[in-house]
Amino acid sequence: MTRPLVIAHRGYSAVAPENTLAAFEAALRAGADLLELDVHLDADGVPVVVHDDTLDRTTDTRGAVGDSPSTVVRGADAGAWFAPAFAGQRVPTLKEVAGVVARFPDAGLLVEFKGAWSRAAASAAVGSLRPGGVAARSVVQSFDRSTVAALRDVAPDVRRALLVLHPGPPMGTDELERAFRHLAQDPFTALCTPAGVAREQAERAVAELGVVAVNPYVASLVASPHVIAEYHGAGVATYPYTVDEPRIWHDLLRHRVDGIITDEPGRLRGFLEAWEVRSAQDGVLEERRDLTLAAARQGRAARRLVAV
Repeated sequence: MTRPLVIAHRGYSAVAPENTLAAFEAALRAGADLLELDVHLDADGVPVVVHDDTLDRTTDTRGAVGDSPSTVVRGADAGAWFAPAFAGQRVPTLKEVAGVVARFPDAGLLVEFKGAWSRAAASAAVGSLRPGGVAARSVVQSFDRSTVAALRDVAPDVRRALLVLHPGPPMGTDELERAFRHLAQDPFTALCTPAGVAREQAERAVAELGVVAVNPYVASLVASPHVIAEYHGAGVATYPYTVDEPRIWHDLLRHRVDGIITDEPGRLRGFLEAWEVRSAQDGVLEERRDLTLAAARQGRAARRLVAV
């Protein structure tokens, strides 16, 4: 079995402020295969890396990202809220993050385009990934199907993924937000998926959007593990979000997930390396067992010949 990709959620967000250059650098040095990050346009049309549509939660500045000029966004402190050691970290541009990844030729990006993007804006954002060959090592994704379609049209050579809450029929933005709010009440019942639905929806996404992956909330896979095989049957990979528990890592491995989005890329990398060692040892033990059984069978056959 191929080792799943280690995908660092907003960088190494367990040890550094999310979506900052410090978090991305830490994740790459910890062995992440992909950096997952979120992109909005600021008021000047610059793609900036921040999860929320406001600056309020992760910086010392308030206001909507889309209403804030670049000077305001770039002037905000995006690190002090996490720990004093990170004071002065800034909201990076997508171009800056691509520049960091370009130094790590085995790594790439998993870029979430937040909300609805025009073709022109999507084209400009993808253009910032092309220097250093980063675009070829990356995947672009969104919950918004119109944005994935725009990315398909302006950058057909860049791999695309569809983000979903669960494998059911497509949701609009308002419906998706309501569904996320309701999850806390009964997540596993709410996210159970009948057989066949995941494959049907994935095949539709491939036909309409040309995606290579469909990435659901991890609880939907815990509730319905058969979804992973159905995605594979439709010809797509799946990178569930966001998984920090080793027991769930183990379950996802058993069902052959393709990548894991986590706040703990260093821990996950260590877990996978230990799992590979154990798998190799199990393979040797199984091989020895097979040889022992074969020898025993040969011995029994020889005794039968002697007895005859």
